[in-house]
Amino acid sequence: MYIIDILTEKLNKAKILLDFLKDWTTAMTVVFIAAMSFFNLFLLSHFNQSPIVAVKDFLKEIPGNSDFSSLEGSSPIEIGLAGEKQETRFIIVDSDSLLNVNNPLSNVVPTRGGLLIYKVQKGDNLSRIAANFGISLNTILWANENLKSRLQVGQEIVILPVTGVLHRIQEEETLESIANKYNVSEERILAANPNLVPSKISITPTIIIPDSRPLRGSGLGSLASLPSLPGYFAIPTTGWNWGQLHPFNGVDIANACGTPVYAAAEGLVIDSSGGWNEGYGNYVMIEHPNGTKTRYAHNQKNLVSIGDYVSKGDQIAIIGNTGLTHGPTGCHLHFEVKNARNPFAK
Repeated sequence: MYIIDILTEKLNKAKILLDFLKDWTTAMTVVFIAAMSFFNLFLLSHFNQSPIVAVKDFLKEIPGNSDFSSLEGSSPIEIGLAGEKQETRFIIVDSDSLLNVNNPLSNVVPTRGGLLIYKVQKGDNLSRIAANFGISLNTILWANENLKSRLQVGQEIVILPVTGVLHRIQEEETLESIANKYNVSEERILAANPNLVPSKISITPTIIIPDSRPLRGSGLGSLASLPSLPGYFAIPTTGWNWGQLHPFNGVDIANACGTPVYAAAEGLVIDSSGGWNEGYGNYVMIEHPNGTKTRYAHNQKNLVSIGDYVSKGDQIAIIGNTGLTHGPTGCHLHFEVKNARNPFAK
């Protein structure tokens, strides 16, 4: 009986201890919750603003931005940063919005050049796409030379971040000369092309010119004055020549990926680039003895390097679909001629 009494006494003490610990834990939890509530109240009373207002105040620190009154009640928050004669739009969203397949941004792939590649979704039309991205309809049409009004689901189109045009850099052009052509300040061009280095503009394929339209004489009409060189250029590959002349004097010749690409004339390889290259993809450029140049774009692989001298008919690449290739052309060669007519335009 003595042993049983001792065990009973110890069990009672253990129960008292457990009850005490349980009450202590509960008390600490209550204290913690109360402390956090007071802390939140302190913050709200100290700053006296909502989270959206806090975002506004932060963005006001960016030079040149002050009017964010339209933020209140917006979800996601669409912020218009108004500059001189232009509006650049940014959208603040959370991860759930980005993963939402119904969000117009879910089919967008950004490029290093500041452009966006948008995959057409069911029910899309050009006007709706332009409205979704806050740009003009003409901006889409100018940036996609072969775009037809009837869109195909999955088709890829180029979207500029602002209303304006894409300008393909020509020889001897500078940032100053381009700005003068379009009557746009150099600062605005640099703002629309944050990765542009003015000293390296000659090796930049294209730049965005905000709030502008194509220059007069920059389209097909200006190509009529180029010299014709019958027999000088050989067709650079086999396949189906679509023959539709692009505004930059190029044609598309379609064939299976892996088909050989040949030099249209002898000359020096002055560029052999890989990557996106503003939509050209992998491309080779050759300078010929008569002052003309030819570009071979969308290659699966380039087979020559800068400084190589090639003869007419030498293989220089293989057909691919790198860069911006969309529509019915699929795997194809974009063949472009500078300083002469393209002999393969129909």
